[in-house]
Formats: sequence, C-alpha cells, structure tokens
Amino acid sequence: MSPKLFQRFGFAPHTRVLVAVSGGVDSMVLLNLAVKAADLDVVVATFDHRLRPESQQEQAFVVAAAQQLQVPVVTGQWRRSDGQPTSEAAARQARYAFLAATAAEQHAEVVMTAHHADDQLETILFRLARSGDPAALIGIRADRAWHGRRLVRPLLPYSKAMIRSYADQHNVRFCEDSSNADPHYARNQLRHQVIPAFKKQNTQLLAHIQTFTMEQTGLLALAEAQLAEWLQRLQVDDATVNWRAASSQPEAVQRLLLKKILQQWHPNVDRQLLSPVLASLSGTKERRFDLGGGISIAVQSEQIVCLTRQAPVKPVTFTKLDQQHRTSRGIFSLQTSVAADKGTPVRVKLPITLRTRQAGDVVQLPNGVIQKLRRFLINTKIPAYQRDQLLVLARGHQVFWVEGQPLERLSAIDQTDILHVVLVKSPDVDTSEDKS
Repeated sequence: MSPKLFQRFGFAPHTRVLVAVSGGVDSMVLLNLAVKAADLDVVVATFDHRLRPESQQEQAFVVAAAQQLQVPVVTGQWRRSDGQPTSEAAARQARYAFLAATAAEQHAEVVMTAHHADDQLETILFRLARSGDPAALIGIRADRAWHGRRLVRPLLPYSKAMIRSYADQHNVRFCEDSSNADPHYARNQLRHQVIPAFKKQNTQLLAHIQTFTMEQTGLLALAEAQLAEWLQRLQVDDATVNWRAASSQPEAVQRLLLKKILQQWHPNVDRQLLSPVLASLSGTKERRFDLGGGISIAVQSEQIVCLTRQAPVKPVTFTKLDQQHRTSRGIFSLQTSVAADKGTPVRVKLPITLRTRQAGDVVQLPNGVIQKLRRFLINTKIPAYQRDQLLVLARGHQVFWVEGQPLERLSAIDQTDILHVVLVKSPDVDTSEDKS
C-alpha cells in the first residue's frame, strides 16, 4: 500500500480532492496516503454526528492532524431538530449532504472515503439479507459520478488488517470509535459474529468478494442491455405491452422482464406481484393489480396495460347552451357551432348531466332496442379498464352520448326537443372542480 494506489484513477495533476476523515484508522491512513501523493491538492472534511460523548474530541483530533499536515480542514456538525431520527441511515444521509456541500464550496473535483475490502464484504452480506436484489449486490463502487463530481474509494482493494498494518508501520495516529464494538448495531453483529466464521472457512474470502462484485457489475451491464432490447420488442406504446414474444422464455427470464417493464411505470415494484401477474397473462379474464401511487395495470390475454388513475369527475349539469363547467378533466360546454376540429357532435335534451357511468345506465340502439350501458361497452370492445373512466351525457339513467362512440351507434329515446350540438372541452384544467 503506497501513494501509487491513486494512479489507477487517472487524476489530472493537482486535482483538488476532499478527503472524508472521521479520525478512525481507515480515514487517517487514507489521509496519510493522500497528502503523500504529489499530484493531489487535499482538503479534509470532518463531520461530528453528535451521537457519542467523545465525538467532539475526535473532530478536534482530526483538525489538529490536518493542521500538522498543513492541509485545509472543514468541520461540520449534525444539527438535528427535535424528534429527528438518529438511525445509521439518517446519520449517513446527513454526513453525505455535508460532504456534497463542502465539495462544492471547496471546488473539489473528487470526494474520497475510506471504505475497504471488509466494508465491501459487510455491504454485500447486508444487502443480500435485506433484499436479495441482484442490482444491490454490486456492492460499493470504487469510482462513480456523484453530485457532479467523482466519489472514489481508493482503499477498497485492501483489507482492514492491511490498513492497520500500514498505520503501525508509518506511525499513523488514530481514534478508536467505541460504537464499532456495540452489538446493538446490525453491521457490528455481522462484523464480529458472522464474518469471522466465514473467514475461518476460507482465508480468500475477501478476494472472492472482490471478484464477485466485479463480475456482478459486468453481468448486470450485459443484462440491462438485453432487457432494453426486449423492452423495445414487447412495448406497443408507452402504456401497452404485448407479452406474446416473451411467453416462451424461462420463468426466471420472464420475471426479470416483467420487473423491468413494471419499474418504468412505478420504480418500487412489489416482487410478490410478479407471480400472479405472470399467471394472469395466460388468462382471458382481465385482472387488475395496484402498483401504488395511483398506478395500476390491467392484465389479460398476453397483454399488460398501464392505467393512471384519473381524478374522479364530479357530475355537472348543463341547463342551457354555452354554459361552462369546470371539472378535473377540463372545462366543458355545449355549443351550437364551433370549428370542425374543436368539439364532439352530440344529441342531447336539456337539462343533461356530464359524468361517468353509473349502475342502471341504459342506451337506445339505432334499431330501437334498449340496452344496458355495461352490455353496450362490452359489445363495442371497450376494454374493462377504460369503462369506469369514460364520460357520458345522461338524463337520469338514459345515456345520450358515450365518450369515444360515434353518434350513429346510439339513438335518443325521446326525440322531442332533441338538440344537435357540440360538446367542447377547453385545454384548461382545474382540479378544484369549481362550477362556474
């Protein structure tokens, strides 16, 4: 381990780097190596989480060390509001927010942290236990884009034992964090109880983890390229997928494809949905599944349709022509004449109500037959997932017009006082549903 370890990152001469230093052995060794690298302009950032009585003294120790090394140092503290959580995740979020802000203030192109090979092993085991998501098992990346800068972990190839050995050989002083021995923290349980047993079984465990994460990263990159190709093949449009081409693939492949497709509509897909959705794709009866956040899917006959829940339309009644009503889907009016492409021809009898369908609604067909609206929508091949969203014009339960259906498919029951007018929708949308 030497300052040459930075060469693999290809830093330009005099790259300004912000080194995150807690005072522990890992970050103090990283700082020692960084200041010895001729082409790096080092700035130290140290953050006090204020979770332990000794944390203030540890920050003072880092400040003194930076001053002795003659490098700039920036300090920060976690200023929590009353009731703010103090979990490991919240502390990490606060720390990285400080690092991002400090890097911007100091014009640092690179932020460095002291994660090492043992941290990588802990992270892989932790993520495997928590989710089993293959994408999470690439572990900690040695170099990645972050807030317009680079976030690098130069010590990632090295074990904790190697870092401690370097500190002993080069007289690097450091602080011992007492919380690292606290068994209440889940990571410490892995560190002190589980991982030693694994290492006892195979002394090459850390090397194997390094190989695993590298190859896992490559496999995921190849898989993402293949998934993107399949997505183009299956996607009919932004909201519709034809599953037929994928139906002959192994179930494991289908699950990956389905997860990728659903994630484009909702980023956090419940994996428990995958099996029932796949089973429903071969059925002829429509089934719906809620993805959350107002998004659902309709699945039937090897087709998946994404449904965005529209705001419900409060019924509004027209009592005269040119009267405007504002709804969650726009401003509607009935007019006698407009430009040909500005509205929808309808036959109505005033007063008449604009709404969505209700139980008991009926239509009259051109042959005089009275038919339930539900049956009419089925016969005209309106997908089930669209039926509850369609607008209608109705008097009581007599429907005069159905959204998307031409006039010749319906006939008004009472031909007396029938008006031939145009339903106009303006582009303005107001979700308040105030009626003008």
